[in-house]
Amino acid sequence: MEGCSDMDVLENVIDVIINTVGGDIKREMLTEDFKLVGNILDSMAVTNLILTLEDHFGFMFDDDDLSAEAFETVRTLTELVRKKLN
Repeated sequence: MEGCSDMDVLENVIDVIINTVGGDIKREMLTEDFKLVGNILDSMAVTNLILTLEDHFGFMFDDDDLSAEAFETVRTLTELVRKKLN
């Protein structure tokens, strides 16, 4: 996934969220400001999302990366993924 534009990373993160969380999640709902935790993510969904993001993008999160703030919105999660890719 190296060399991805910012928009590519955002779109890939949204795809992973949709494919991992499933349910009634629609792409148009997942704006950058959409709140994830407490809205569509519980602790089990966060765990699944972490594993799927690692697999999809080919990196491993460090324990320090995994704060509640990182999973607050689509934007904060995308920023974390971009940081890991750089």
